[in-house]
Amino acid sequence: MTGFRPRGRRSVYTAAATAFTTGALALLATAMTAPQPPPTPPASARTAPTAHSTVPQLPSAGLPRSEPAVISIPKIGLHTPVEKVARAGDGSIALPKDPDHAGWYTGSVTPGERGNAITVGHVDSEKGPAAFYGLGALRKGFPLTVTRHDGSTARFTVTGIEVWAKNAFPSQRVYGPTNTATLTLITCTGWDSTRRTYRSNLVITAQLTPS
Repeated sequence: MTGFRPRGRRSVYTAAATAFTTGALALLATAMTAPQPPPTPPASARTAPTAHSTVPQLPSAGLPRSEPAVISIPKIGLHTPVEKVARAGDGSIALPKDPDHAGWYTGSVTPGERGNAITVGHVDSEKGPAAFYGLGALRKGFPLTVTRHDGSTARFTVTGIEVWAKNAFPSQRVYGPTNTATLTLITCTGWDSTRRTYRSNLVITAQLTPS
């Protein structure tokens, strides 16, 4: 699978708006009400391309299969519906049609199942901040929950925060299977005002919290 490559469309609102190009969504601003840029991930998240960690993972039975309905992260004020996404024409994971929704990749396990559940989202759109706008404020130990269609709630704890350059995105590492019930969240970060595109992807890893 190729690296996650968000897409977008050029804003037509005001000259004060910041634009984006293919592969990225822009930070938007108006002359009257300019939003703040997304939170910056910690410096320790900026990772050089290396081989996948060889630290063994303990097997986890996880929860039964059930598709996600809502992702909530109270510490950053995130509460967003989840829609299903597949692969785009170029082989990358498609983004949700609604920028205010997260997108669960149907080629992965459901959140809470044993394995790696992949979830992607826009950081912003031509209307302003989108579903994953605040993801850069997450830190290790933060809790998050996924409400599932069977009525159950999968509770996770953030265990990893990484930033990868788009031209060095480690697909096998990010998308690869796990022995634990893992939730992986992916969005854009690192706006390049010269090239008018995002340089990197923010990858958040969370593990199912024992009940």
